Amino acid sequence: MMSTIKPAACFLLVVLLLLSGCAKTTPTPNEIPTIEQPDLMQTSVALVTLAAGQTLAAGASATPNPTLASTATPSQIPTIARSATPEPEVTSLVECNRASPGTPFDLTIPDNTKLYAEQEFTKTWRLVNSGSCKWTRLYKLVFFSQNPMGAMQEQFLTGEVLPGQAIDLSVIFYAPTSPGVYQSNWMLQDPDGNLFGIGPNADAPFYVRIEVTQEPSPTPEASLTPTPKP
Repeated sequence: MMSTIKPAACFLLVVLLLLSGCAKTTPTPNEIPTIEQPDLMQTSVALVTLAAGQTLAAGASATPNPTLASTATPSQIPTIARSATPEPEVTSLVECNRASPGTPFDLTIPDNTKLYAEQEFTKTWRLVNSGSCKWTRLYKLVFFSQNPMGAMQEQFLTGEVLPGQAIDLSVIFYAPTSPGVYQSNWMLQDPDGNLFGIGPNADAPFYVRIEVTQEPSPTPEASLTPTPKP
């Protein structure tokens, strides 16, 4: 705005100088009467004031109006509804390795059978393959816990057992020397070394349990007495 006022002021100053120069010249009798100095000053002031007012009005009108904020509503991104994820179907998987007692289970040496100390006996179980995997010849019958009673602690199966089939497993034991109740627990083992047995979770061992008693007293030999002759 200051740059606009300065040219107008310079223009008015030049006009005033010209008017003052004209006022000093001596008019001829036939010319129009000269304007007096006070009237000239009032006219100059009025012109300056008018020019200043026009300059201010022009500057005010040149000021741009503030841009009105856009009132347009922003477009909303449509929400895509997710389709429900189907729940996976629960399928019951049959365990690979599992055994169940056969019928009968204890083919020999029922529980709490009484035996003499150091007596040799053979225990035989009948087991059914109730899992989904075939028992191969690489499966083993192994000792698990308590008293092995002198038996070989692992042995391979004598043949393959398909699911649903039964097998008879036999182990040779020796009764301990001291009287008492003894138990030997056994399980099956797959080729990867995993143990399994019977029960709801296939983790229970099967066993043999005996009661050792005293050795029988030796039978006295009959003494031969000579028959007297008549």
